[in-house]
Amino acid sequence: MLVRWIWSWLFNQVWYGLPKVARWGLGALFAGYFVWLFFLPDLHPMPTDTSIEGRSHIDRPIHRFWVNGRGGGNVGPYGGGGVVCCQRISGETAEVEWILSITGEQERQGMEVERHSVTLPMPERAREDRYLHVHFLPNNEVKLGWSEDLISPYAHLPKRLDQLDEGANP
Repeated sequence: MLVRWIWSWLFNQVWYGLPKVARWGLGALFAGYFVWLFFLPDLHPMPTDTSIEGRSHIDRPIHRFWVNGRGGGNVGPYGGGGVVCCQRISGETAEVEWILSITGEQERQGMEVERHSVTLPMPERAREDRYLHVHFLPNNEVKLGWSEDLISPYAHLPKRLDQLDEGANP
């Protein structure tokens, strides 16, 4: 009760201590802010935060990958990895770096861990897009695509690209 009384007294002292024109100005400022916030979302700045999701269409695990220096986690062979949240991705280009790991069988065959990188143009991003999908293809090729949910724009690709028909383009 005492806290409520102190808060009420303090608010009244500050608010009513202001000149009437200042109170009207602050009220208009707050009203304008709430109109902008709730009724004019197209005027908000473009979001830069994203979640990065990786998918592999190759027979080797990806130990770790990065897009413009932001971590994307790891990806199993012929599969998807987890989603890494809350990264800030922006710019006209995307530098994708990744470390190809090896399975036990591949190690016995003499394969070694490899590090690769490629710079690609950043795909067009719509305001509602929150997920950057990174697809690792054979021959160290990478495809990037934005979506508003976890359904990749390249969801039509099979897990194993050797299952594509001859002459088909991923």
